[in-house]
Amino acid sequence: MSRTFGIEEEFFLFDAHTYSLAPLNPEESTQLLELNAQVHPGNVQTEFLAAQIEIATAVFQDAELAVEQLRATRQLLQARCQQIGVFPAALGTPPALPAQPARITDARRYDLVQQLVPGLAAEHYLSGMHIHIGIPDLQSGVRALNGLRPWLPALIAMSSNSPFWRGQDTGFASWRTIQYRRWSINGIPPHFPDAASYRSHQQLLLGSESLLDAGHIGWSARLSEKFPTIEIRASDVQMTSGEAVALAVLIRAVVDTVLDYPPVLPTASSEALQLALWQAARSGLQGKLLEASTGENVPAMDHVGTLLDYASGALRANGDESRVQAAVAKWQENGTGTQRQRSAWLSGGDKAVLDLAREHFGQ
Repeated sequence: MSRTFGIEEEFFLFDAHTYSLAPLNPEESTQLLELNAQVHPGNVQTEFLAAQIEIATAVFQDAELAVEQLRATRQLLQARCQQIGVFPAALGTPPALPAQPARITDARRYDLVQQLVPGLAAEHYLSGMHIHIGIPDLQSGVRALNGLRPWLPALIAMSSNSPFWRGQDTGFASWRTIQYRRWSINGIPPHFPDAASYRSHQQLLLGSESLLDAGHIGWSARLSEKFPTIEIRASDVQMTSGEAVALAVLIRAVVDTVLDYPPVLPTASSEALQLALWQAARSGLQGKLLEASTGENVPAMDHVGTLLDYASGALRANGDESRVQAAVAKWQENGTGTQRQRSAWLSGGDKAVLDLAREHFGQ
């Protein structure tokens, strides 16, 4: 039986006429949250910014069912947004930002975040995708976390979808990843010998008083405090449901490989992996990534090929090999979200980028 997975997606909301970010008032938020009656057991919920909304899917084992339900939920959200004069867009960063600080959703936790890091909260215009993979216990989760570390840069490169910031091309494929590096705990998690060392390190971080709680640890992959899952937070939100699910089942296959067919891989240094992560954020699939275990600087697509080889047995066993291969071929031929955004921007600026996202949202 395949391991379970679930997906959380964050979306920006834009005014349908002005194309500016559209913070929701309480009544509008309530109208969108009413969709929960239609999308159960998944749900729609508010996010950190008042101009954001989030979809959390049901728990899946079958990839095709996940695509169908995620696409249907996106389409329901899109239709309800249209009724209140806004549209959702699956972009890691908006192409342009308002001059004033971001308006934060009225919730106690978000208020606490704003008090802790007001300068960061004021411009936290970032939308990601969090993928949860079911794990049986804490020790298995730590093994999966260790096994995912060398592949996190490649996942960032494949999912890059945030090249713009304040109306300019940043020169980065995933500017969202770079923005997140400013927070207290982020990037590649350390290697942990066992579950006890994981918990001990977690307590060390919490004792610094630089985080609200364990849920504020922002590694690109971490163990969930709410669910029996490992949570991979590396990806920008994806333009289409198919791309989102392809990444999810690829990550599932990596976790399967680590836990069920554990090849011996050398432990890579966190510093080398952090550099590879930066490279992935800078150039996406069009640049090179440092192979932390060998010290070689290789084309990102070669690194992706190594990742696919590594996870190939689990991909075949889960029936996901052709789906993932098709997604990678699409990214190689047509570009990731970042490259598609740049093509649109060159043809029509910010509006063309948003039209592109609007067109692909329900796909």
